[in-house]
Amino acid sequence: MNMDVCFECTMCGACCRDESLLVTVTGSDISRLSLFLGLGAGEILRALDFYVIEEGRDIPKGLKHIPRVKTEKGMAVIALKKMENGDCVFLRDNLCMIHVIRPAVCVSFPFVFNRGSEGLTWGLSARKEICPGLGQGPSVRESDLLSTAEKVLDDLKLFKKSVDSWNDNIPAPTALAFIEYILAHPEFGLSKDF
Repeated sequence: MNMDVCFECTMCGACCRDESLLVTVTGSDISRLSLFLGLGAGEILRALDFYVIEEGRDIPKGLKHIPRVKTEKGMAVIALKKMENGDCVFLRDNLCMIHVIRPAVCVSFPFVFNRGSEGLTWGLSARKEICPGLGQGPSVRESDLLSTAEKVLDDLKLFKKSVDSWNDNIPAPTALAFIEYILAHPEFGLSKDF
């Protein structure tokens, strides 16, 4: 990987309130929310949105590699809820209330990763207008980026496997039942921390 990117989070909260960005979650993210906040499936469900992508519609580029879950309303991508003003449900006074257990997509932001035939590749998921920390601070160390990439991609792979099993085997799926399914599986426990 070619490293020539400077980045330092300025804690501006812009990425947490941008209407065009979804904070997608994995099973490990859902499990950490439940354990850290002491919430059951129904309470976790209130902090999430299930974005249904109707059959025949193009999947947005940024969501192509995100597993879609079968629900009572159709195939959906799961993300943290956004408030009416576009803010993440966990953003208060420009600070993340769940920073220590934030979702994998937040840990890796503004970077995105892919593991393909060419090996591990990365790119940027934001422009300077969304993330003023791009171009600030020290150069990103390749070892740090690789470590984050491995964790994020392994987490996504585990989630995809569980989603595929859910989609193939549950005859009457609901969003709540999916959250219960995730919370019942120990592979999504705290050992997957970032």
